[in-house]
Amino acid sequence: MPTVRPAQHEASNWMTRPIQQYRHKFTPTSPEQLLAAITNDEGEDPRKLTPPRLVQSSFSSLSRTSTTIASKNGLVHAAIEAYNEHHNLVLRPDDIWIAILTQLSAYVNANAEDLRSKLVTHSEGQQGLHIEVELTPDLDHGAMAYEMTKLMSASLKDPELRDWILPAFSTTEKSDQAVASIVFMGTMQKYYSYSWGTRCGIPNVNLLGEEDDWIEIAERCALKLGTGDFGAEAARWYRVLRPVLAGFVETFRDPSGPAAIKFWQGMVDEHKPNGSGRATYSGWITAFCYWDEKGKCLHDSPVQGADGERVVRLARNQIPSGFTKVPVTLLKMGVKVPTEMVAGSVGMRVRKWGEDKVESKKSPTGDQRWEGYNTLQPASGWFMQYV
Repeated sequence: MPTVRPAQHEASNWMTRPIQQYRHKFTPTSPEQLLAAITNDEGEDPRKLTPPRLVQSSFSSLSRTSTTIASKNGLVHAAIEAYNEHHNLVLRPDDIWIAILTQLSAYVNANAEDLRSKLVTHSEGQQGLHIEVELTPDLDHGAMAYEMTKLMSASLKDPELRDWILPAFSTTEKSDQAVASIVFMGTMQKYYSYSWGTRCGIPNVNLLGEEDDWIEIAERCALKLGTGDFGAEAARWYRVLRPVLAGFVETFRDPSGPAAIKFWQGMVDEHKPNGSGRATYSGWITAFCYWDEKGKCLHDSPVQGADGERVVRLARNQIPSGFTKVPVTLLKMGVKVPTEMVAGSVGMRVRKWGEDKVESKKSPTGDQRWEGYNTLQPASGWFMQYV
């Protein structure tokens, strides 16, 4: 697990600046609050939103002592906050892979019919997929999503696509498999409908995992994106991703070397206007913001950078969501219950540098509760809500 030092200053604790500047950094105390915060307008106070009715979530342990921060794109916002506020950054292979999958989902949904012949065997419409299972209170709906991807495999043009989608890195946990499964379902929702139930009848960056995990991400992308299996536009995205993925591998091989340090110093650049206007961000983190939620390319209008290269600059409100939504129908003795699953990178966990557990506990009271909490890590998870 390499650690690279892009900057020589020490890491700052979370919440070291005046609290007024952190109003958008909401710490939810329940999965309902977290989902409401990421699916509503960022200008709204999350505490005043009507919480959704959840069926289930991977964030069942959230409480008043949790250190998860709501974010519509946990990876990108963690990178920006770590860069701006001098926090350390911890990344897993799964965090990068889920970011790749959610971007690919936006692209596929926007170009579903053009890609149909490349992805599925049925020539039109949605194929209905159903799992017959009793809807007990302890049913794991994340595991059901994983099982659903097995049914999808029967009508995929590429029988190995499911294995390519689902993470299997040394850091991959059961919830990561569920997140990737739900994102995969969302990616393919123009081709399938899903149901289950019963029917009648940056001071420091720490890359977790092993070098082979990060090599595998690069190889997976080269295999499907680089070869044009998802179309020409996805192949162009791969050309943007490729040097970024190579930078992760180089970091593992020589974290203190000049190439790795230069790579991480180029993660985020903030551009503040001289007068009025919004700050924008460039750097290789924008490779994970290639399409917006509707599949429109965000890299069509690069600008001249300081070194003469063409760079992409994005304002905060242009950063696409790092999660995917997909409708799922539950059936209880033939009665249809419409729900929606949401999965992806949905927050940032604030943690102490070097600790093993990412869901740490804060001190009971006062601003000192953040003492030593100087590190950010993207948080992935899933939700199922009634609609």
